[in-house]
Amino acid sequence: MNALVFLVRKQIKNFFRELVHHPSKLVLYLVMAAFLVLGLVAGQKEPAKAAQYSDFRILHGIFLAWLLFLTVPTIFGSLKSGTTMFKMSDVNFLFVSPISPKSILNYGVMKQTASTLFGFIFLLFCSGSLMSNFRISFLGVIWLVLGSVMIVVVMQVISLLAYSLSNGDAKRQNVVRIVLYVYLGALALTVLFLFQKNGGGLEAFYAAIASPYLEYFPVVGWTKGAVFGFITGDARAAAVYLLLLAAAFFLCFLLFKRSDADYYEDVLQSTETMFEARQAMKEKRGATVRSGRKVRVGKTGLGGGWGASTFFYKHLCEARRRSRLVFISVSTVVMLLCDIALTYFVSSVERSDSGGAILPDHLMLIAFAADLYILFLMNAAGDWSRELTKPYIYLVPADPFRKLIWASMTSVIKPFVDGAVFFFVLCAVVHANLLTALVCFLAYGSFGLLFLSGNVLGQRTMGSMANRGLFMMFYMLLLLLLMAPGIGGSVAVYMTLKSGPAAFLMFLSGLPMVGWNVIVSLVILFCCRNLLSNTEAA
Repeated sequence: MNALVFLVRKQIKNFFRELVHHPSKLVLYLVMAAFLVLGLVAGQKEPAKAAQYSDFRILHGIFLAWLLFLTVPTIFGSLKSGTTMFKMSDVNFLFVSPISPKSILNYGVMKQTASTLFGFIFLLFCSGSLMSNFRISFLGVIWLVLGSVMIVVVMQVISLLAYSLSNGDAKRQNVVRIVLYVYLGALALTVLFLFQKNGGGLEAFYAAIASPYLEYFPVVGWTKGAVFGFITGDARAAAVYLLLLAAAFFLCFLLFKRSDADYYEDVLQSTETMFEARQAMKEKRGATVRSGRKVRVGKTGLGGGWGASTFFYKHLCEARRRSRLVFISVSTVVMLLCDIALTYFVSSVERSDSGGAILPDHLMLIAFAADLYILFLMNAAGDWSRELTKPYIYLVPADPFRKLIWASMTSVIKPFVDGAVFFFVLCAVVHANLLTALVCFLAYGSFGLLFLSGNVLGQRTMGSMANRGLFMMFYMLLLLLLMAPGIGGSVAVYMTLKSGPAAFLMFLSGLPMVGWNVIVSLVILFCCRNLLSNTEAA
């Protein structure tokens, strides 16, 4: 155990040494701290009337959706490649040391908890908005952050257990998937049943997403119940749900340690997979995944490309493995179904509350806003960013700007393809105007390009930061600055015209925003054209 304490002490010391050697990161930490203080000060200013607060039940629904976003991809992904709480350095040094495997596993859990806590620090920057909109104290925001950390740590252990029990057995993996689908289906049906039972409308929707029945669902519901128990002062409910979470954590932890899975060779195989992808550049070799599983060989070869363009064809080949339709993946279909469900709920609420129907074009805009937020969350994991962890993109004797463009090409095309599917199909479903679908499609694709260029700019200025949560906050602030002129131009056009067919007016108003996004994105990419000239720049 003394060796583990020494390791932790050295890691903390090295963190501060890195700040001294990289002043730009230290400046960013100080700037983020200043923004946090400003947000807290702004959040202390209460509105003049209590009626100006948003319905607190909305926060219930937002937090529940956030918890599902944190847990569902993790558990599904663990069935394929497992999950890990270690880095390859831990495997190389700790696992060959005369230290108890139980102590190493406990160290991994504590390390994952601390890493997740610092990774979610960017949530504190939402504290000002939450405090001023939902009548919640800063301590309540802390509980939201701690709840997010708790569920990630618990889900890591559950993922380890699920992987160890189902690895190598397709039937067991299908059973786990079926259980997950039943869980999510039951959750969705519960919300729908409560919504219909309360007569529909906005009040019924709020009552459904804040219903205590949702807190009976394991892990996700328990976390929500514990957090809001502390926020609302219901210590008894919070204690019950915390005990249930702790019981689930320790039960899965003990079952995993007692399972027949090979702790070193099987479960932590994903550590080596992550290492190969992350550290290949430093070792000057390609990332090779050695899973020991049979791989079905289909079409081979890249099918084209020379020099810098090879990366584009490589990404096409990888996308073809994920989906036969290349750019249209399972996530595309899932988001389209979510858009249809969202428009159905919004239209149902409007009919129940006002007796009228919301305009189809407005439904398109609501779906566009939701899709845009999801696009922002998913953009940071594009094909181009994964190439930065491999040596090939630096070794190819081609112009750095050409390599950057070709490596980013699939990340540019994907939002346009998704936008075409989302908005033209949704246009037919809700019977909206074709011009509205067209401007939503163009805006969605242009924002995808803007998010990509913002990510490139963030990598160029700050490099690869250890604290991804802090980088996300910097990325958000950067994008807000980049988007502001385009949005302002669209608002100015709308206020100037005002009259005319609604769809045509909406189309014309969206063009300045689309044009600005494309122009500023191309300028940023050109200014960052030397990003790939050497490994230190990235």
